[in-house]
Amino acid sequence: MGALIAILQNDPNLLECQVARLRHHLALAEGDRRPDDYGWGYHRSGNVLLGRRPTGAPIPLELPELLGHLSGEALLVRAQVTSGFPVKDENTQPFRHRRWLFAHVGAVEAWQDVKVRLVAALPDFLRRPIAGQTDSEHVFMLFLNHLREAGALDDPDAPAEVAGRALAHTVRQIDTWCREAGSQRPSVLDLVATNGRILVGVRRGRPLHYALLEGILPCPVHGLDISTRDSDPRVRPHRQAKAVVFTTLLGDPSGFLEVPDAAVVAVERSLRVTVSSVGAH
Repeated sequence: MGALIAILQNDPNLLECQVARLRHHLALAEGDRRPDDYGWGYHRSGNVLLGRRPTGAPIPLELPELLGHLSGEALLVRAQVTSGFPVKDENTQPFRHRRWLFAHVGAVEAWQDVKVRLVAALPDFLRRPIAGQTDSEHVFMLFLNHLREAGALDDPDAPAEVAGRALAHTVRQIDTWCREAGSQRPSVLDLVATNGRILVGVRRGRPLHYALLEGILPCPVHGLDISTRDSDPRVRPHRQAKAVVFTTLLGDPSGFLEVPDAAVVAVERSLRVTVSSVGAH
């Protein structure tokens, strides 16, 4: 299935530093199943940018080397196991619509039957942009539709709680359609979305972890350590740096908390984190 990583942080100039400090905490591979297709998206100065390392290219499995030099407020990374088959660009996660980035680990049960119901539930302006064939992209559009119904789709200041409810509603709707299609097994739906100001995630079926990180000292990117004098202008922003990180795979688990199954994690712009039940919304 691969891995999913998301970062929301308070200083766009220190995103590369956050990635570097997480080198040993986050994993992009599980066991012997090495991902061979990687995609990432990030928000920088109001722009939403996408990157991809295609199938067949030499791929490093360390996050800093994969991403290189990045700056921005939010980052979403998705690593996928493709078994060597080329992946079309339109099927590579994360997916983007306007300011929203979205990624999914898992699969929708009884997908062909559920797909008919899902597509019929979408308004035309969300049905037309679907470019790929994956269940993940369709689930993204369903999430966007629930955001639209809440009046939050184009609101840059939408509360994370509202986006979290839309994500929970998405999971419940998929569950309903799966039951109607005769599936007795719940779909694996680890979902993460960000508009660059807030970050929301759902754990359903696969592990999902999060951490609140404060300060980046030492910082190998800028050559700072605890002996660096406070008079160095780089020290203060590094001390004040904060971030919230989501990941489905962990290397070093220290500092990370596991999200309960069937729970929503919502991160406000202030980086305040709340965890609630999917069924409670």
